[in-house]
Amino acid sequence: MHIVVTLLAQLILSFAWAAAAAPDGSPLGGYAPAHVSCPNSTLLREGSLISEAEKDWIALRAEIADAALADFLDEHLPGANGSCRLATAFSGGGYRAMFVGAGELAAIDSRSEGTLPLKGLLQASSYIAGLLGGLWLLSLVALQGWPQVENIVDSGLWNATSQNSLIDTSDFLGLAWAVVTANYNRLLTHVRHWEKSGKGIGEEIKAKESAGFYTSLTDVWGRGLAHQFFPLQNNYYAPALWLDLAEADFFKNHLMPFPLVTALARRPDSLVYDLNLPVVEFNPLEMGSFDTSINSFFPTRYLGTEVDNGKVSGNCTRGFDNAAFVYGTSSSLFNQFLNTLVCPDCDQLPGLIKWFVRNLLNRMSRQKEDIAIYNPNPFFGSEHAASLNVSTSESLFLMDGGIGGEYLPLSSLMNTHREVDTVLAFDNNPGGWPDGSSLVNAFRRSQTYEGRSTICPWVPGEDTFLAHNFTARPVFFGCDAKNQTDLVKDDVVPPLVIYLANRPFEFFSNQSTLQLAWPDDKKKATIQNGYDIASQMNGTVDASWGTCVACALVRRDQERQGVEQSEECQRCFEKYCWDGSVYEGPTYYRPVNYTVDGLTNSSMTLWGNNLIPVDTSLGGGFSIWSVLLSVLRSIFSWF
Repeated sequence: MHIVVTLLAQLILSFAWAAAAAPDGSPLGGYAPAHVSCPNSTLLREGSLISEAEKDWIALRAEIADAALADFLDEHLPGANGSCRLATAFSGGGYRAMFVGAGELAAIDSRSEGTLPLKGLLQASSYIAGLLGGLWLLSLVALQGWPQVENIVDSGLWNATSQNSLIDTSDFLGLAWAVVTANYNRLLTHVRHWEKSGKGIGEEIKAKESAGFYTSLTDVWGRGLAHQFFPLQNNYYAPALWLDLAEADFFKNHLMPFPLVTALARRPDSLVYDLNLPVVEFNPLEMGSFDTSINSFFPTRYLGTEVDNGKVSGNCTRGFDNAAFVYGTSSSLFNQFLNTLVCPDCDQLPGLIKWFVRNLLNRMSRQKEDIAIYNPNPFFGSEHAASLNVSTSESLFLMDGGIGGEYLPLSSLMNTHREVDTVLAFDNNPGGWPDGSSLVNAFRRSQTYEGRSTICPWVPGEDTFLAHNFTARPVFFGCDAKNQTDLVKDDVVPPLVIYLANRPFEFFSNQSTLQLAWPDDKKKATIQNGYDIASQMNGTVDASWGTCVACALVRRDQERQGVEQSEECQRCFEKYCWDGSVYEGPTYYRPVNYTVDGLTNSSMTLWGNNLIPVDTSLGGGFSIWSVLLSVLRSIFSWF
């Protein structure tokens, strides 16, 4: 009976959310793009400003965001007033980041039940950004009509259990043999839903190729994720486009923050990835980059169109911006494995197994299977791009937005052109527990050649983050604008950053980024722990948590107006602001456990009243490499 009720709930919610999102979808009604007529204007613009369309949209969103901010201030800081352009960021980190982030998103949503310290900040946000797992969260909620997270979780639609995982291990030896023989095409047949009554992933990939476009593992990855998260919805949302967000009523009516997702552009024929690679963003209106190498934007609607400096010589393309391809692109992490898994000094895999895996990965890399391929290149011939690697390449190669080290999507948010006052940053990366590197690398990147228009407040190094317990409790950076004068660009002061790192309260939510299967109880417990992080255990860690965040939100406007902080806000800043001190001892080794607001090597117990019966160990799922090791060991046992 429970199964029947769950399926009925899924079906009803599927129809309701599909109607709310109302996507027009691909012209051909499936995954493949199609050729259409073109507009007369050039399709390329310089990345020196945000678009007029975005500027107009943000101005209208401000009416809703300002009202939500006023309500938040009335609740937590009565008598205060002021404006704040708030941005919210969710880091990468695979399913872990998605599920922890889901709890954090629920904790800042005014539609959530109960009295929560940060309730309403989602509605007060002008921008929202994510990459990898944070992007999955953002895009999946948006593509389902922007419902409450609780409704999605209760419906059972986010099914990442082993029975619905991306890899089908039923033919154990066949999977292993595909790896041993470096047979990429055979390997794909072990992707779940590859063949399914003529509508499987394999047919979708074939259709895109038949239309004249390159495909790679990123296409398969994105569509595999869609099969997990969009059951019963128009062939797993095969026709859904990223552009559909711009056509949805909740976006047109400015009921959600302006969404941004990020990827990195890789140089052709290079395996190097670092902080000096250009960040490419996707928003509902455009894709492009403010960074020096690219410095160009292209309409999302016409991605896949062959251009030279924005001029079209033939037909345009529609449908290339498939939603699954976009969120697959931002999480396309496969090319990093050559440097992190099978490098000479890497020891995660035994010697012979590492040799076979390296052989497979090298073959995939040579064939450009391990990266997202945007061909034709939308920036081909761009007069605005400083890099010939970009403007002379027929293809644009994109990959996981956090692979260079900036795991939080801050470069696009903390851009001088967007003039953000405050960033609410949820760091749920990497596996293990965060060490602050997500924010540290955002600062480092702001000082690079590519980060010419990125502004970030002063932050300490990773050792200070750990030694000062900044990963165990919330911390504010950039509290005083007068201390950020050396970082001002184009007369724009870096925003104040409210930083919250993944940590255990009710559950150990530090599973590996590569864990592909999540038992339902652990998924819900991970979401609950994210809720605890954002709400600080519903205010029980600090009853003034909501008030102190309110003080942070109005800080930049107070500084612009010359308004002195209240004594209450001064006390908050003494508690939560980084005072500029740094750890200068030997290399700091992180303690293994947590107190309620710090780190410790003593034993610990979980806090709160988690009513979900769950095994708090990290077992119960499998990662891509645990599967690989198992199948290869099975084969070698025969010799």
